Amino acid sequence: MIRNIIFDLDNTLIKSNEEDAIIYKEALKKCGFQEEDYMHIYEVYEAYEKARNEKNMFYNRKELLDFLNKNLKRNYTMQFIRETENQIATNWTKVIFITEDILKSLASQYDLYVFTNFFQETQAKRLETAGLLKYFKKVFGADQCGCKPFQKAFENVLKEIGSHPKECVMVGDSKEKDVVGANRSGIKAILFDFDGKRDKKEIKADDYFVIHDFNELEKTLEEINKSGREKWITKI
Repeated sequence: MIRNIIFDLDNTLIKSNEEDAIIYKEALKKCGFQEEDYMHIYEVYEAYEKARNEKNMFYNRKELLDFLNKNLKRNYTMQFIRETENQIATNWTKVIFITEDILKSLASQYDLYVFTNFFQETQAKRLETAGLLKYFKKVFGADQCGCKPFQKAFENVLKEIGSHPKECVMVGDSKEKDVVGANRSGIKAILFDFDGKRDKKEIKADDYFVIHDFNELEKTLEEINKSGREKWITKI
């Protein structure tokens, strides 16, 4: 029986793409750095996430700052890191995929959580800016629990929730991070394929559901619970 829904944030609850990288330009401007570096900042932030591994899966601001300066040969400051997070929290909320009506309905039936590969405080503030934070019991960040897709990170989230894997479902747009990562820990997964490009065949995963719109989510959850067993779509 599903009791807990764990949502990814970027490109699941809130859309995220290169166009949003403009927020880094504003952070650079406010801190007195070269504004034209903003796309490079975006790329290095992405590279920092990809550089996480099982032995070093946690986000750390000092480490991120050193990573930026080493890769871009700059002398950014912790003030810049904080201003970047402020810009993300207040301005990276232009397109929201899920409606409050859907969240309100889900929250009346399940406990809702967010597990994101970024800093917890920043993402919680971002959800608050979007008017969504009130629907979630807790937001888990990569600085607290580690990064997806690592099994230990999911186990840390389960420990924080105080739940068995079979009582949870992970909903996210990344087949590798959200689906495969969750399945490794025995957590059911639902892939949010909002653009028809997320179900990548080269990434092997056997057991998961696919939705293309959040209007499909409640019905999918009902099917899982009514089945009384693990009823999955098998991908070949």
